[in-house]
Amino acid sequence: MTEADGGKVAGILADAAQLECAGRIREAIARFREALAIEERPEILLHLGNLMNTTGQLDEAVKVFKRVIELSPGNPGGHYGLGLSFYRSAHVAEAIECFEKTLRIDPNWLTARYWLGIVHFHRGDLDEAIRVYKQLLQICPDFTIAHYHLGLAAAQKGLHDETIAAFTEVLSRNPRSAVAHYHVGVSQFRKGNLDAALEAFREAVEINPEDRKSRENLKTLEEMRARFS
Repeated sequence: MTEADGGKVAGILADAAQLECAGRIREAIARFREALAIEERPEILLHLGNLMNTTGQLDEAVKVFKRVIELSPGNPGGHYGLGLSFYRSAHVAEAIECFEKTLRIDPNWLTARYWLGIVHFHRGDLDEAIRVYKQLLQICPDFTIAHYHLGLAAAQKGLHDETIAAFTEVLSRNPRSAVAHYHVGVSQFRKGNLDAALEAFREAVEINPEDRKSRENLKTLEEMRARFS
């Protein structure tokens, strides 16, 4: 590539970035393609693939990320982007393989570990999802959404202590999460802790009066309390 070509690519990429910032994503994609026609670089392909994922062009994104991997097999971003494309197009096994490959290259790629947990959770492999979320939280205890999904997985498994612990972590960061209060309430009730369950459901209803499940549970427990007090 000549020096003139390098300058042309730089200008095209600057224009593409401006279009992206302006929300003109499809025009930005076209400009990134123009740059790639002059110089095929993994970092340009990665950006193009990410934009294609954003706009739902998943088949094209798969092709782009596979090309990144061909050019740069040790680039974790190529495997991660391909994993997202596969997950969003419901190719679950392929997505798991890509996220695991990402983590073999870079064990601290937090979002790859998060999405690996999501994939296991949605395929119903709750034990594996819990294991992955716990690994993530050992690396980054402040990854709040991982506490949330750990709580959901634990709740589905009937692990009440783990459910309460996970959603308590969520509430320490977001006290206004009605969903977290609801799950704490359910687990406290199933553990036989009526007072704690009542408190949790009251909090949930106060935050979100439209929360039908919490309202119904609160009403049922208040009636039980009145009946047996």
